[in-house]
Order: sequence, then structure tokens, then C-alpha cells
Amino acid sequence: MKKLTLLLIVIATVVSGCKNSTLSGSPGTTTAPSDPKADVIEASRKFIALKSLTGKIEADAATPYKQQVEYAAPDRYRIVYRDNSGVEAETIMGGDEAWVKDGNSWKKMAGGTSPTPTMRLPFTEEGLKSISDVKFEREESVNGVPTLVYSYKQVTVVGNFPKKQTIWVSKSSGLPIKSYVEYSGSGPIKTLSTTFDTETPVTINLPSK
Repeated sequence: MKKLTLLLIVIATVVSGCKNSTLSGSPGTTTAPSDPKADVIEASRKFIALKSLTGKIEADAATPYKQQVEYAAPDRYRIVYRDNSGVEAETIMGGDEAWVKDGNSWKKMAGGTSPTPTMRLPFTEEGLKSISDVKFEREESVNGVPTLVYSYKQVTVVGNFPKKQTIWVSKSSGLPIKSYVEYSGSGPIKTLSTTFDTETPVTINLPSK
């Protein structure tokens, strides 16, 4: 139960939502976009309209952890969590129902105990309300994909925590394929790095009731 409680706290605080990312290239002569904020909003709206995606998250936190979050519209999630203390868990969510893996079976969780992952929240209309100081930083290649890099300040939808967010937007698809979040203050999470797979379809079947 202690491990499960820790997992739920972590899920509730993840505010960022693949492939392991390697960066290459250096800033060159680039014409800066005329309206970086409009570009960020457009990319965010494309992202939130996706019917499925996968995010791989690495957190520098009081207890560092890795998390893979899969999403399938309209409201299904699969979360695989592992931290440096040895806690491991796998959870499936559908609507207001959730199940946690227990050995080879699934155990249904009591209603209201499992908050929805917040990986997508920064890109929603609610999340976009708080963005400010939007800047175009540079062009950069991520795993061979040319991207435009933007940074901005934002306040999290859950908890109202101030943060700086950087996103890498694919020049071909117009979708964010990587994000990096730096939190202000003395909270348990310092940074979150997330790589997004927006192309591979995701299917999430709910455990038998």
C-alpha cells in the first residue's frame, strides 16, 4: 500500500506527458519565427488533438524515476513506473476506473484514488492560458528529425506550480516530439524530460471486470 500511495502521488505531480532522444546540430543562421507564442499554441493544439501517443518520462526528483505513459482517446491510459528506490508499478485507467497490476492479474482500485496522468495538460487550452515570455531558441535535430525549439514560462494546471518549459517541435509534422520542464521552488521534482512518440498507434484494453 505504501508503494501504491507513492505511485499515485507521482502520477498526480507529473505535468509534462517514444524514442530515446539524442540531440545533434548547433545553432546556425535561422530566421526567427515572427510570432513564437502563436507557433507554440498551434503545436499544442495539434498535440492535444492526437488520438493516441506515448510519452517516455525521466524525472530528476527526490527519488528519480522513469515512467512510460500511453494514451488512447478519449480517456484511456497505461502507466509503467519505476524509480531508483526499487518501486515498480503498472496501472491502466479508463474514465474514472483504474486497475493496478498485481503479479499476473489486475486489481481494481477504489474510485477516486487514481488521478488521471497530466502529461497532456500543459498543451490543453487551460494549460495555454498561463504561458508567457515565449521565445524561439534555435533549430535542432532530435534523432535526425529537424525541429524548432521554443521556451516559455507556464503555471501547472494541477497545483499551480511555476515552471519553465522547453519544447522541440517537428518541422515536418508541427507536433512537439520532446519537452523539458524545470520547476521553480523546493518541490520534490526538479526537472522532467519527456520524449513523445506521436506516430505509433496505441491500443489499451481494459482488464476484465
